[in-house]
Amino acid sequence: MAERLSTREISRQAIRRKIESVAMALFLERGFDATTVDQIAAEAGISARSFFRYFPTKEDVVTGDPVEYGVVLRDALEARPAEEDAVRAVRGALADFVGMVVANPAALGISTIVLNEPSLAAKHQEKQRVWVELLRPETLRRLGGTPHPELLAGAILESALATFHASLMHWASRGGTDDLHELFRLASSATTGAPPAK
Repeated sequence: MAERLSTREISRQAIRRKIESVAMALFLERGFDATTVDQIAAEAGISARSFFRYFPTKEDVVTGDPVEYGVVLRDALEARPAEEDAVRAVRGALADFVGMVVANPAALGISTIVLNEPSLAAKHQEKQRVWVELLRPETLRRLGGTPHPELLAGAILESALATFHASLMHWASRGGTDDLHELFRLASSATTGAPPAK
């Protein structure tokens, strides 16, 4: 049975979603750098101090919790068929993750802001490092007795995540008019010689 959320937690999540919604609208309207925490807080009807109870920084509103999304990716990787090698399993997990991105109505706005704001590059790199570490154990397991598994796991994960990011940014640059699944398949084919397993 799923654990029921307390009224307090439901309220907290609702406020967090409101802050995200308000912030995203302001970022897209005024630009990320030109929008202040005070402006976001005022528009959301909270104090700036309250804002920091939900998000450590303004950047975190856009990039989200890297561990939360990383765990989703890790679970997708662990659920891949046992017979898949490390490369196909990692690419397949990311292909599954693409489906979650497409289903998120805020994904295009978030990706557009990341595309247009170089100041968010450091946050993106931090997120990728967290994801690599979360995905590393299962990737190593699938590499088995391969020589230099740590080297190969790092190369596989960093390459696959770079391919995912490139696909996402291209999708955003074209206003989300393309099929992100197809973009990721195309990019994966170009970097590995084969698309991710379905």
